Amino acid sequence: MNANRRRGSDQRLIAELADSLPVPAERDLPAGRQETLKEHLMTELRQADHGEVHRRRAGGRQRLVALTATAAAAVVAAAALTLTALPGHHSPPGTGHHQAGQGTATQLLGKIAAAAARQPRAKVRDDQYMYIASKDRWSSTTVTSGGQQTTVEPLHKREIWLSVSDICKPGLLKDPSPGPATKLNDGAGGSCPNRGGWGYPTYRFLQSLPTNPHTLLNMIYAATKGAGQSPDQEAFTTIGDMLREAIAPPAISAALYRTAALIPGVRVIPHVTDILGHSGIGVQFARRVIQSPAPGVPYRETFDPNGPTWIFNPRTLLWVGENDGSLYGKVMGSVVLKRAIVDHLGQLPGGE
Repeated sequence: MNANRRRGSDQRLIAELADSLPVPAERDLPAGRQETLKEHLMTELRQADHGEVHRRRAGGRQRLVALTATAAAAVVAAAALTLTALPGHHSPPGTGHHQAGQGTATQLLGKIAAAAARQPRAKVRDDQYMYIASKDRWSSTTVTSGGQQTTVEPLHKREIWLSVSDICKPGLLKDPSPGPATKLNDGAGGSCPNRGGWGYPTYRFLQSLPTNPHTLLNMIYAATKGAGQSPDQEAFTTIGDMLREAIAPPAISAALYRTAALIPGVRVIPHVTDILGHSGIGVQFARRVIQSPAPGVPYRETFDPNGPTWIFNPRTLLWVGENDGSLYGKVMGSVVLKRAIVDHLGQLPGGE
């Protein structure tokens, strides 16, 4: 009976969120700001590295190579007249709509945290491995002086095994699966043993984190200082990295969700579809971007609707996966099929 009441409460919350979704705020930029942006774009184009930009898999986690990411952004901006807000540019506080969106995100992430905290806690030995199976589809982009080319990989299964305690221990990756297995060793060249960190967390690293959301967020801000487009966006990305392809104790998963709720700019997307076509409820960082929809039209600051979106099962409120926009009519992202602790590299959970 208690479970039924809780499930009914969750469904009512989702219905309320659908009605209260904030309308993205837009505002024209001052003429001086427009000129600054144009000059910045031209500078980036002149200074752009003529190397390549591509999506990299490091230890199984999707990352963009930073070396020429600015060059890629400049090329795309010149073609589409779309610019990401400059680092260090801070906008005035959002409208009432945006503040309401933050409030609904806090409510939802509180419910999600409670659902995560109710999950059973595993007994984990240091010699074991985290196993994560997923369905994935991502894109890769190559940028040279002659232009850029972007391709979309086919939807495929991915399986990865990572040590629960030491990233110096070799891991294993099948991408795609079935297919040949690739040995991984994220800790090569570092000090060993190594329980990992924010970008490459082991179970033991996650287990060591505080459960107080304010303390945890301050730690993330300090660890990621100077990275990304803004401290808030990088904090959201870092939490996503720890949730996507790792296993954490239930109390830590709950703390990470409560921490995300403290980040300004986090909002709810009541209706979202994962890469398998299943419906869910989304949580997204409302990244501010500078856009001009056409030549001669004033630049505006608005919220990017295509940023990475965490997806949750609308009934259980458990993590499903994430989307990262669409390309050529195909949604990019991943869906988790299975997480488990196993004894050996290559072992499937439950005797599968």
